[in-house]
Amino acid sequence: MTAVYEYAEKVTKKGFVFMNTPGFDLVSPTGQVAGGVNVLIFTTGRGSAYGCKPVPSIKLATNSDMYARMTENMDINRGDIVERMSIEDKSREIFDLIIQAASGAPTKSEALGYGDNEFVLWQIGATM
Repeated sequence: MTAVYEYAEKVTKKGFVFMNTPGFDLVSPTGQVAGGVNVLIFTTGRGSAYGCKPVPSIKLATNSDMYARMTENMDINRGDIVERMSIEDKSREIFDLIIQAASGAPTKSEALGYGDNEFVLWQIGATM
């Protein structure tokens, strides 16, 4: 890990960095985008239909049942690691999709037009 950043702080270091964000689907990626992320890799176990218009959002389904129910919205099924695929092969599949999305190929959420209203800031501190 090369650096730790506060929520929405501009990321200036190269390499693996951590940003302090909440675990809420809409708020966490908003801070990452504000910090300068170019492509979101979004893991979902319950099938969040998240999309984030400022950047491509690649959704990784954590299990095959949910992926089968939501193939139109999930970019990659990670459940097949348990069933048959090696971690190395799945890693290559994810990496290849990141390169494609960064090169302009639409992710599932982009193809569906998701993300217009999913840019939500985190209220830091006491709220009433």
